[in-house]
Amino acid sequence: MDQSFVVAWLTRHLRKQASASLFLGVLCLLGGLAILLVTWGLVYAVSLFALGPWIGYRHWLHSVAGWIMLPALFWGNARTSREYLSEYSVTVGTASDQVVNFYLPGVGMTSSVNPLAPETIHTGVKMITDCLYSGPRVVIAGFRNLAKARRLKAVDAVACGAVIAGLLAAGRKLSFQDIINQVGEIDPGKIFNQLREVEGVIFLAGPPAGLTLSQDLRQELLELMRYA
Repeated sequence: MDQSFVVAWLTRHLRKQASASLFLGVLCLLGGLAILLVTWGLVYAVSLFALGPWIGYRHWLHSVAGWIMLPALFWGNARTSREYLSEYSVTVGTASDQVVNFYLPGVGMTSSVNPLAPETIHTGVKMITDCLYSGPRVVIAGFRNLAKARRLKAVDAVACGAVIAGLLAAGRKLSFQDIINQVGEIDPGKIFNQLREVEGVIFLAGPPAGLTLSQDLRQELLELMRYA
């Protein structure tokens, strides 16, 4: 098996993946900051018009309310499950539990949902909260992509490529010890951890624990070598 070919392929692959992650990370950060700015504006407007008659219309005071809300959104997002916010439950105002949509003359489309029921109000609050958490989620996704780009750039393409070439030549699962014996002197803790960043390298629990290549990655490499 041409190890140098696999190393060259892995180098290009990692460079492309790192660039894509870097671009996506920057895009998410910019988009997240834009969403947070809109969120701050909404909190400012609500505070100004809802609380203004009681606490006054001092703009700095309502601005502070917006800045306090943003860290609270990050804190709440970290402590709240996405599954919980996506579970909706409403109360209908009819004998049937099924929600029915119908046309009401002079009003338009409506439904049998009781908007004042506690479950319906709770669902509405969860939907609003889910929207408010969009900014923190996009910002966090941006930092995660930037961290992924940094990890991809740190991958030892020579050592990892040698492992992938060995797996490709074997055509089957190899235990970690077999890989170390075949490749030679490598830092197992470092290289095996870096291989997790390569899509198509599959970790198997065993026994014995080891690695194999996905069918897609194996086929891609064999076709590239054939055409090369």
